Amino acid sequence: MQTARRTAQKSLGLLGFFAFGVVSDATTVVAQGRFATRPLPRALARAAETGIGPVESEMRNVDYRVDENVTLKISYLRGTLRSTRPNEPPWFDDPTSFDFALDSAVVAITPQSLTALLNTYVFNYPGSDIKKLEVKVEGNELVQTGVLDKAINLPFRITSNISVTPDGRLRLHPTHVKVAGLGVRGLMNFLGIELQNMVKVKGGRGVEVVKDDFLLSPESLLPPPRIKGRVRSVQVANGVVLQTLVATTPRNVPRMTPATNVKNYMFYQGRVLRFGKLTMNATDLQIVDGDQKDPFDFFLGKLNDQLVAGSSRNLRDYGLVTTMPDYGDLIARNTRTSAGTVVTKKP
Repeated sequence: MQTARRTAQKSLGLLGFFAFGVVSDATTVVAQGRFATRPLPRALARAAETGIGPVESEMRNVDYRVDENVTLKISYLRGTLRSTRPNEPPWFDDPTSFDFALDSAVVAITPQSLTALLNTYVFNYPGSDIKKLEVKVEGNELVQTGVLDKAINLPFRITSNISVTPDGRLRLHPTHVKVAGLGVRGLMNFLGIELQNMVKVKGGRGVEVVKDDFLLSPESLLPPPRIKGRVRSVQVANGVVLQTLVATTPRNVPRMTPATNVKNYMFYQGRVLRFGKLTMNATDLQIVDGDQKDPFDFFLGKLNDQLVAGSSRNLRDYGLVTTMPDYGDLIARNTRTSAGTVVTKKP
């Protein structure tokens, strides 16, 4: 009986600790009874004091999918995630909740992705003058073909060189124009007709036609999360459009040191960041490519699917390293062949 009574007293004592222990401030845990005051580890104390603000970001060798058909091939990116809403942190699951403010970035886009981007997000609205646009690379120039939707549909082909405007936009300047199979560049010059008289683009779509030039703004071309930055240089090389981007307003950029020394990763550090149902204070999150042999195929819109298929490891300083498969590999895993028919399941 006495043994049972002592056991019950011990259990009640432990229960009382959990029931009545309180946190007195951001750096100290206070327990009841014979348990001593215990300071929080430094990393947790810092996390408890962290407020909402910019989250530092770094990416290397990431194929960042905007959607299923548009991919930005990021060799390097450094910047911050900035909330678009007062008193709310960036939330990965809501792309409208934050912007990417770039410090520097090297980003390539293929003609196929540029085609899908322009058709899906720029010219996809009622009354658009341009339909069925396709972009190709020929040498160091871009060739745009499509249909000019006027009183009748007129097929066109525009060959352009590409450069950067003083305000950091991409300039596509036509060197040759064909409409309905006829070369009309000389006739347009003779008649004083410019492309802006022939093609009208709805505002806010990231494209402006000025005289004969198409001006593309990286800040408005893409769907959320938007990027904030300007183009410093551009070239057409190896079949892609390769851009170097810099900050609109330069700053002193703090150094970031990811926990895992790998080639392909994304690293987030600093203030508060949300993903799924989780909120991370004093963010210290590295997302690592499970296959380092090729670029990290990442799709923000399918983040949870990639998380479920991956693994996570907590660090001694309370940071988190998450390893996940490439999105394309994840799709391939869920593809089954049956009786010669390929059936694809959503991940």
